[in-house]
Amino acid sequence: MNYKREHLQLNNGTAEIITIQTNSQNSFTKANMLELGSILGDIKKDDTVKGVIITSENPKFFCNGLDAETLLNTPPDELVEAVGGICVLFGDFLRFDKPVAIEVNGHAMGGGAVITVSSDYKYMLESGCRIGFTEVMVGLPLPGMFVQKIQDTVHPQYIHEVCMEGSTYKGKEAKEIGLINETATSNEELRKLSTKKLDTVFKFPLTAIRNTKSNINHRALMDFNKFLDDSRGWFNVPVIRENLLEAMKALQEKRRAVLK
Repeated sequence: MNYKREHLQLNNGTAEIITIQTNSQNSFTKANMLELGSILGDIKKDDTVKGVIITSENPKFFCNGLDAETLLNTPPDELVEAVGGICVLFGDFLRFDKPVAIEVNGHAMGGGAVITVSSDYKYMLESGCRIGFTEVMVGLPLPGMFVQKIQDTVHPQYIHEVCMEGSTYKGKEAKEIGLINETATSNEELRKLSTKKLDTVFKFPLTAIRNTKSNINHRALMDFNKFLDDSRGWFNVPVIRENLLEAMKALQEKRRAVLK
């Protein structure tokens, strides 16, 4: 089971907790990203659930991005869809019109940072974990739909650092640049932040919240299909494809990647 699901009754409504438990690094594959997107679709249609908390019980990783071993074993003609799955999942998050609180309680690299920035309320442990958009470090351009949401979230003077340098941040640093809303010293404190915020939002009519959230994410979705086509097209560029596979192989072999 890649995701544990449970309901949590708050004072003003029910939240669903989704616990990521995909593998030892909580990394993403095409299959488990499709599964998470399907879960969001189910919750979207469930009128008894007002919002979502996404978390992890992994002692080290919240979500460590795309799974290196799976990508290396993916047939070349399927690689575009395997990597592009994170863009599709990002779209699923943006179209999910109920409030989402995310608890970054382990490393959140690449895809982990992507689902974090797509969420409404972002909380992170102060120590023991980092977050960052590390796509450029494995030779991948950062997709435009990610960049637009980062621009809506991060303080302007840090956008180039976040997007172009693969910088990673501890909790307090992530809060300082605007990537995270608040930090906590323990998982228990993270949960208090999440539940307090959702319970506050649950006081308001859900129809108002859902339509307002759709308006918030409208800009990031306007050019979504163009950006998705662009990101898929990058894999027709041999050097981008070769750099990604070299980076994944280097991760497996615990060495420094040699990129072109």
